[in-house]
Amino acid sequence: MLKFKLYYDKDEEEDWLKKMSLNGWAFKKFFLGFYTFEKCEPGEYNYQIDLLDNWNGDKDDYAAFMEDTGVEVIDQWWRWVYLQKKASDGPFEMYTDVESKITHYNKIKNFFKVALVIEVICFFIEFMATIKTGYYIFGMFTILLGAISLAILKIVWKCKWKIEQYKQEKNM
Repeated sequence: MLKFKLYYDKDEEEDWLKKMSLNGWAFKKFFLGFYTFEKCEPGEYNYQIDLLDNWNGDKDDYAAFMEDTGVEVIDQWWRWVYLQKKASDGPFEMYTDVESKITHYNKIKNFFKVALVIEVICFFIEFMATIKTGYYIFGMFTILLGAISLAILKIVWKCKWKIEQYKQEKNM
């Protein structure tokens, strides 16, 4: 089965993949919003999504390490890695202690901060083109870039909020 969804929140995407597994669909492949699924036993798999530290890291070592822990690397899209583990092997949580969760969400927040700066720059360039030319097409792209910028800003805020929650939990 092929499904199209656009996620910009990895937690929501993980929840959706888990629901698909509970409905008997195992995630197999991702490309530009297209998810491929195969039939499986309901609830057979749990999923996590990880963000690699950098693009040039040794992906083979990462995959080998994951396999040693009973986790299968399903797919990778740029720096995002989709991981699967049999539900019968127990709970699946990549980051279990508060400090590693804080580090993980800081990494995601910083990743999206860079994307936000790029989108805001593009927004202002497009906005200036709209003002100078008066063409509606530039205005439509300006609105689109503004919406993308707001979506990315929401991710940054959500990560910041989660980090603050974990810090409070750590201090308790």
